[in-house]
Amino acid sequence: MNIALADLLGGIRDRKALLGIVDTIERTEAMRNNGRRRTPEKRAMLAGIDARTHAVGVEPLSWTDGSI
Repeated sequence: MNIALADLLGGIRDRKALLGIVDTIERTEAMRNNGRRRTPEKRAMLAGIDARTHAVGVEPLSWTDGSI
Protein backbone atom coordinates (compact mmCIF):
# COMPACT_ATOMS: atom_id res chain seq x y z
CA MET A 1 0.00 0.00 0.00
CA ASN A 2 1.33 3.43 -0.95
CA ILE A 3 0.34 6.54 0.97
CA ALA A 4 1.24 9.97 -0.32
CA LEU A 5 3.11 12.12 2.17
CA ALA A 6 0.57 14.93 1.74
CA ASP A 7 -2.23 12.51 2.69
CA LEU A 8 -0.31 11.28 5.73
CA LEU A 9 0.42 14.82 6.93
CA GLY A 10 -3.20 15.81 6.33
CA GLY A 11 -4.37 12.95 8.53
CA ILE A 12 -1.93 13.96 11.25
CA ARG A 13 -3.16 17.56 11.14
CA ASP A 14 -6.77 16.35 11.35
CA ARG A 15 -6.03 14.14 14.37
CA LYS A 16 -4.14 16.95 16.12
CA ALA A 17 -7.09 19.30 15.57
CA LEU A 18 -9.48 16.66 16.92
CA LEU A 19 -7.33 16.28 20.04
CA GLY A 20 -6.96 20.04 20.48
CA ILE A 21 -3.21 20.02 19.90
CA VAL A 22 -1.99 23.37 18.63
CA ASP A 23 1.51 23.57 17.16
CA THR A 24 3.42 26.55 18.49
CA ILE A 25 7.09 27.43 18.42
CA GLU A 26 7.28 26.91 22.19
CA ARG A 27 5.68 23.46 21.97
CA THR A 28 8.01 22.42 19.16
CA GLU A 29 11.08 23.61 21.07
CA ALA A 30 9.92 21.78 24.20
CA MET A 31 9.69 18.52 22.22
CA ARG A 32 13.17 18.75 20.66
CA ASN A 33 15.78 16.28 21.83
CA ASN A 34 18.43 18.48 23.41
CA GLY A 35 20.40 15.56 24.87
CA ARG A 36 20.06 16.48 28.54
CA ARG A 37 18.51 13.10 29.39
CA ARG A 38 21.04 10.95 27.51
CA THR A 39 22.34 7.90 29.27
CA PRO A 40 26.08 7.53 29.90
CA GLU A 41 26.07 4.62 27.43
CA LYS A 42 24.64 6.76 24.65
CA ARG A 43 27.06 9.59 25.45
CA ALA A 44 29.95 7.11 25.15
CA MET A 45 28.59 5.78 21.86
CA LEU A 46 28.28 9.30 20.44
CA ALA A 47 31.79 10.16 21.63
CA GLY A 48 33.10 7.10 19.78
CA ILE A 49 31.30 8.13 16.62
CA ASP A 50 32.74 11.63 16.96
CA ALA A 51 36.27 10.25 17.43
CA ARG A 52 35.95 8.00 14.36
CA THR A 53 34.71 10.86 12.19
CA HIS A 54 37.66 13.01 13.24
CA ALA A 55 40.07 10.12 12.59
CA VAL A 56 38.96 9.82 8.96
CA GLY A 57 38.62 13.56 8.39
CA VAL A 58 34.83 13.72 8.17
CA GLU A 59 33.04 16.73 9.60
CA PRO A 60 30.80 15.38 12.40
CA LEU A 61 27.24 16.47 12.92
CA SER A 62 26.85 19.28 15.40
CA TRP A 63 24.82 18.59 18.52
CA THR A 64 22.05 20.98 19.52
CA ASP A 65 23.54 21.76 22.93
CA GLY A 66 27.14 21.83 21.71
CA SER A 67 28.19 18.70 23.58
CA ILE A 68 27.92 14.97 23.26
